[in-house]
Amino acid sequence: MTSAATSSPTLHRPEPDLLPHLVDQLARDRPTATYGLWPIASASYAAGFRTITYHQLAHVVNNLAWWILQHVGPPPTRAAAPAANDDDEKEDEQFVLAYVGPNDVRLTALIIAAIKTGYVLFLTSPRNSLAAQKSLFGKLQCKTLITADATLPTTGPLVEAVQARCLTVPSVDELINTPCNPFAYERSFVDGHSDPLLIIHTSGSTGIPKPLIWRQDYMFRHMVGARQPLPAEDEVVSIEQFIWGKRVMVTVPSFHGAGIMQYLLWAIGLGCIPIAPAAVGIVTAQGLVEALKHTPADVAILVPSVVADLAENPELLAYCANAARLKLILYIGGDLPQAVGDLVAKSIPVRCWWGASEVGIPHQLTPAGLGPTDWRYVCFHPCVGAFFDPVSEDTYELVLRPNKSLPQSAFAVKGQESLAEYRTKDIFQPHPTVANAWQWRSRADDIIVLLNGEKTNPVSMEQQITAQNREVVSALVVGTRRFQTALLIEPMQLAEHGKPLSTSEQAALIERIWPSVQEANAVVPAHARVHKSLIAIVDRPMVRAGKGTLQRAINVEQYELEISTLYANADVSADDVHRAEEAHLDSSDAQSVHRFVRDSVRSVLDGAGADLDESTGTFFEHGMDSLMALQLIRRLRRGLHRPDLGLSTIYSNPTLKQLTAAISTASEEILQDSDALLLEPMLKRYRTLLEQIPKAKDGATARQAEPGHSRPLTVVLTGSTGTVGTFLLRALLDQPGIGHIFCLNRSKQGSHAIHEQRLAERGLSVADLDERVTFLQADLANAKLGLGDTAYEGLCAQAGLIIHNAWPVNFNLSLSAFEPQLSGLVNLVRLAAESRHTASLAFISSVSAVAAQQTPDPGSLPAPEKVMALEDAPKMNGYARSKFLSELLCNAASQQLHIPITIVRMGQVAGAVRQSGNSGWNQKEWFPSLFLGSISMGCFPDSLGHQFSTIDWVPADILADVLVDIFTDQTESTADEHRGARVFNVRNPNTTTWNALLPSITGTGHCQAGVVTPSAWVRRLDAIASEDRADGGENPAVRLLDFYRRYLWNLHDQDHTMDAPPMAIERTMACSPALRGLEAVNRGWLERWTKEWTG
Repeated sequence: MTSAATSSPTLHRPEPDLLPHLVDQLARDRPTATYGLWPIASASYAAGFRTITYHQLAHVVNNLAWWILQHVGPPPTRAAAPAANDDDEKEDEQFVLAYVGPNDVRLTALIIAAIKTGYVLFLTSPRNSLAAQKSLFGKLQCKTLITADATLPTTGPLVEAVQARCLTVPSVDELINTPCNPFAYERSFVDGHSDPLLIIHTSGSTGIPKPLIWRQDYMFRHMVGARQPLPAEDEVVSIEQFIWGKRVMVTVPSFHGAGIMQYLLWAIGLGCIPIAPAAVGIVTAQGLVEALKHTPADVAILVPSVVADLAENPELLAYCANAARLKLILYIGGDLPQAVGDLVAKSIPVRCWWGASEVGIPHQLTPAGLGPTDWRYVCFHPCVGAFFDPVSEDTYELVLRPNKSLPQSAFAVKGQESLAEYRTKDIFQPHPTVANAWQWRSRADDIIVLLNGEKTNPVSMEQQITAQNREVVSALVVGTRRFQTALLIEPMQLAEHGKPLSTSEQAALIERIWPSVQEANAVVPAHARVHKSLIAIVDRPMVRAGKGTLQRAINVEQYELEISTLYANADVSADDVHRAEEAHLDSSDAQSVHRFVRDSVRSVLDGAGADLDESTGTFFEHGMDSLMALQLIRRLRRGLHRPDLGLSTIYSNPTLKQLTAAISTASEEILQDSDALLLEPMLKRYRTLLEQIPKAKDGATARQAEPGHSRPLTVVLTGSTGTVGTFLLRALLDQPGIGHIFCLNRSKQGSHAIHEQRLAERGLSVADLDERVTFLQADLANAKLGLGDTAYEGLCAQAGLIIHNAWPVNFNLSLSAFEPQLSGLVNLVRLAAESRHTASLAFISSVSAVAAQQTPDPGSLPAPEKVMALEDAPKMNGYARSKFLSELLCNAASQQLHIPITIVRMGQVAGAVRQSGNSGWNQKEWFPSLFLGSISMGCFPDSLGHQFSTIDWVPADILADVLVDIFTDQTESTADEHRGARVFNVRNPNTTTWNALLPSITGTGHCQAGVVTPSAWVRRLDAIASEDRADGGENPAVRLLDFYRRYLWNLHDQDHTMDAPPMAIERTMACSPALRGLEAVNRGWLERWTKEWTG
């Protein structure tokens, strides 16, 4: 398959010329024409932008050329060209000049001035490690470093590492205002087309970065390609047409190939007007808006993280679309999640722009057949010579093959001129219907592409950590579409003995391997470094191929929940020394805040900010990058109890004085509970998304399963792999009136084989699984549930009942960690609204959603079977609040969209009791962990807290029957769904108590020390958790210590001694024979469960 033309097109060539001649000609022909715009101030846009004309550009070039001759001297002979791709060839050490400085007009001018004087400018990333800089400077034999400020903290270590002399370039004002004579450049295109244009380097994602020397004919070849006629037989538009002559906001770093080409090729060669960011960079949507407030732009070139920031801030997106009238966003440098891009594309057209340092940005087209959600697809112009070699089913590697009749800029890079082909290692997938449209999917190698577009190859780090730690079998670095990398460790104990490490053992292992992680961090770019809070020890063996190598993609999928939890907890994790410091911080004292901010910045800068009190420079001039800014804001949020602080706070206030003032001005608004701050804005945001869903079609009717109905009901079920989901799937298959069932699961493990295995393990029949169940891999948070168009439209045509049972049960996560689940709920509501029969939706909620009603206060009433108000939000944890928020959204969706919605609020689910197989009660849940922990400590608590001392638990197998009773209920009319969602509370109507069951446990020999109070039990567990010894890890209750202390027993509040009233269940009892026939939890059930746990 190929996108290359079968016949050579006719070329309309511009006159061949070299870059210095182009600039001089523009200065003569169009002296007052605008070349580009740069902010007047280095750290803000308040002073506006400085417009640079072509006359000024040429003048600055000439001044810099004379300056180079004066301070560097004449160049060596031209034959001594740098040989970046041949380590054995030596060149004159004076030929290459390196530059590290701010993105202003001096950058472009220095490139051209170096060419005029016979040198070549090397643009090195200031983010490189010193080891990388030393390697690059060594390969290029570069001994001269030009900088805008030699006193910056980052300059000294670089000069020392590369042993270069350092020259300070004159200021922009001085270069513009100082008179000088023209500096002649005599080389013709014939003589100079293969001369170096500039030197950049690879990302270093496969190890130490390598220099890339772009030749002068690179620009000419690209200009010829841009002016070629488009394929006559196709309805396409060139990307160049979108930006030709337009004002373009450029946010890509100028030392990247994609960045510097905007100022050279697209400006000088193709006539667009680049608009540069402030020195600190536009790394947030807020920064983009601030820039647009001071100058208009037609197009913005953004990295994916800024697009994602726009998607999360509707008001900023609206400003860009309406007030700023931005016409197009081109994103480059990384992948952008579909759901994120879809949100932005509704307001501003979005297009992917593919490029690579080794080939630049080849000419790309936009076919007319692409739809509004096809913005990730690219189409390469025939002049590129792009071919797609099959890799696997439906995936292809992009390969560029030379053709002398084509103006291919990819082969104007030194060392690539004679290649038979250039294999990009980028994997693409074709559009299902539009010819020659391709979507980037992954890298052929192991490169991780972060959300901000930075790339890293983790193999060397993984190998180093594994080699230096005998306790480690495997190390796996992850981070695709995240802001930073994380590290998963497979311990030797798990691999050899199948025995997971305890919480305390995990913490101890992390401490022991941390020095080797620090060593690995020292030789990789800043964006690739692993923070200590982003290391996790896995509890399941890693998957390997037959030859023993790790299967990266499969392992990332296997540990998906652990990875998400690790990132979600990053904001609240810190070293113990940090926590102790933060605990004693008086946030109302301005001096304390100042000291804390100063020390935090110094800590993040790792010593580079020692002179912060006296310095007038910004954090970024001291070497802070976007990853360091993220680490800083996390620490400030924790230490100052300010969850409202965002990255834009740092970027808008990049000095110690400004940041301290910005934080102090709002100190009286501090709230301790960050989740409480999020509830209302999150409710508004997701309700806004619901309002964008069209109402169900008039005349479409929903129905429920009932015996004898002429058409069986098709069910869509999420979460079918868990305990409740497994029993529910079997109960649905056994229910008359239920037809086909579609099971949506995120993991590939949600397949037929795993369902068959889990049904069999629990003693359930696997009958009808082949004929009546379809298993689909889905991502509920993505558009169309992450399914293809065909599968999604099939669900719309058939679905009659949607049961949403998938939700991570993790009491340690904050509310914001459940945003993917809330997005998934909205998308399922959309499916119900778009379905042909207006499918009804059933949401499985939790008793924790009404925890605020389940209080032991005198006179409190049972939680009713209705949706509560926002002021009734639970104060327990992010899980409870996410369920509560979901109930409010379900109620709003039912009222606004006329969809019949049922909320089932479940109490404690126990193990199954009727089948002969495994009960399915996960030992990691709170009660099994409490039981096993009590055995380990030799004592049991005398109470289960005000919520559970009255035991009204429902076994999982019986719960499945109750749920089916509710879903098929006909006792209440669902025609008037305008009233909102129906709510059913589920608990055991026949209760017992912990005190009644406790003797059956203590009488079996499990407990030798009797029973103790909850506070005594927690003190013993606390002591075990704090011990640094292996036997502490045998107690599984340690992992849930905070849950027991804060939520089960609420030991901080000793006033409550009464039990909470149970939930009201009148409506559920009326419709469910299974619930009416349920007996109380008894000794036999308890013995069955505990025998299972103790093995």
